[in-house]
This record gives sequence, structure tokens and C-alpha cells, in this order.
Amino acid sequence: MEIYAASFIQPIRLIKTVIKLYVDGGTRGMVICLHDPQRQKYIIKKRKGATTNNDLEYLAIIYGIEYSKKYYPRDYVTVYSDSRLAVNQINGIYRVNGDNLIALHKKTMRKLTPRIEIEWVRRNFNYAGIHLESLRAYLRSSQDK
Repeated sequence: MEIYAASFIQPIRLIKTVIKLYVDGGTRGMVICLHDPQRQKYIIKKRKGATTNNDLEYLAIIYGIEYSKKYYPRDYVTVYSDSRLAVNQINGIYRVNGDNLIALHKKTMRKLTPRIEIEWVRRNFNYAGIHLESLRAYLRSSQDK
């Protein structure tokens, strides 16, 4: 009876660690927000020239892609957005209409890599959106005083 060592060796399973980033864009204040839970960091940027909420959602996703390339170049990254329209357009589920969104969609697709995924998340689980709302509430309350 022959016994081969290979039959006792379990295959090594490579565990893929996925970095999670959350992004949101809002027309009130024309800002985008990124939340990086790994670094416990929120980044808010004011955007000029964006006219619609969809523009800002795309700009937030683009910023999330650029951020992931800079800080997590070798990792798998999932960028979460609560914009169902933008996420489904990027993932090829919805058609892209409108010249401004077509340009932003093309820019997004050029920046994507196989290690970066864009996924939709409910608004109440989007930490970037929650942070933007709490910041807006804080600013409103401080103006009332």
C-alpha cells in the first residue's frame, strides 16, 4: 500500500482581505465625503462645478478609487456608495444618459482596476453619508446659537 504525502497536505486557502471605503456626495454644501474605517478617518472635500447630486456621487466614487490606489495599492478594495444609479451604471446594470454623467462614467471606468469593486449600500449603513448628515446638523445648530 502506497501512501503519498500530498494526500495529507491540505491546500492553502488564500484569504482575500477586502478594504472597505464608504463615499457620499451631497448637493447641500457641494461636498463629498470618504470614510476609511481602517485608518479611522473621514475626509470631506468641497467640490466646485458639480451641479447635481449624481455628479457629486460620481465624484465621490472617483475620489474613493483614487484614495484606494494611493493608500491600498496592493489590496482588494470595495468602495460603498448609496447612489444606486451611479453604482448600477458603473457595474453595467443601468445605461448612462446625459453628457455630464457619460463623461464622469468614462473617467470612473478608466480608473477602476480588477482589485477595486464598487457596491451599493443602504443609506443608513453608509458611514460617509451618516457623517455628512451629522456634520450638517451640527453646523445648523451652531448657526442657531
